[in-house]
Amino acid sequence: MNHNQARNIVLYSFIGDALSLGPHWIYRQSEIARRVGDVRGYVDPLSNYHPGKKAGDFTHYGDQTLALLRSVATAKRFEIQAFARVWRSFWEDPATISYQDGATRATLQNLERGTLPQNSASGSNDIAGAARIAPLFLLQWESTDALLSAAREQTSFTHGDEAVIESAEFFARLALRVGDGEPVPEALKSVAEMNHWQAIPQEWFEAAVRSSSSGKSTENSAAEHGLSCHIPDAFPVVCDLLLRYPDDPVTALTKNAQAGGDAAARGMILGLIYGARSEAAALPEEWFSGLTARDEIEQLMTRLSSETVLKDEG
Repeated sequence: MNHNQARNIVLYSFIGDALSLGPHWIYRQSEIARRVGDVRGYVDPLSNYHPGKKAGDFTHYGDQTLALLRSVATAKRFEIQAFARVWRSFWEDPATISYQDGATRATLQNLERGTLPQNSASGSNDIAGAARIAPLFLLQWESTDALLSAAREQTSFTHGDEAVIESAEFFARLALRVGDGEPVPEALKSVAEMNHWQAIPQEWFEAAVRSSSSGKSTENSAAEHGLSCHIPDAFPVVCDLLLRYPDDPVTALTKNAQAGGDAAARGMILGLIYGARSEAAALPEEWFSGLTARDEIEQLMTRLSSETVLKDEG
């Protein structure tokens, strides 16, 4: 995987979050359709969960991913202690405008008690913990296993649920395979069929295969899987979208946002996978230029401009 792919992974993942800010945590798809229509660009939040945010900003998921990017750009490597310092400093800054979800509050409380970052996780099974991994692809790694271990470790900093931790490895492996040129459906099938998964049931992927070819609309299928942040709901929705639109990130990210619920976490993972492609399909220019944090992201990535060569050996 070359540096341009790694940059796309980061930018596409952030875009997946920002595009979902408007309808984030709106569960009535009819309300999204009435108030926004097709989600073709950034809009102000419709819910009350993101006061102070505006179109082009991130949800609290994107904010935490930016904290990870700041951490690795400064250290030139991933260190859980360094990430924890930057992450905690962000949340404890009085100027911070971002929603503290349950996983964040519990992790902060554990850190305040003196718990080490390695043991500070909440018990949350929200997929969001696994959605932050994009900045790790900018780093040089001695092996694929080292990257996968880092993906799991950064996730387990805030989310102790084993299925969430495994899903970070799952989607990291998928990004590596796609980055090596394997088509998305084949890569997804290959990763799903690996026999070492302990907490990710095969049924989640099989349900996505069925729904993606069912003839039902994306929104209806997503609602049937479940629109919540909990991983048994979110994992099949992400896989369904990847199977439906393997070469069309614009449609996938748009449909994901329009489906509602916890679209932001799903969108970050979708962006991660689509950005990994060696010839990533172009996104609208306004999705890049409209990102509030675009300049900072570019500056941080420039610090990590060395070539990154990664190959999935799994």
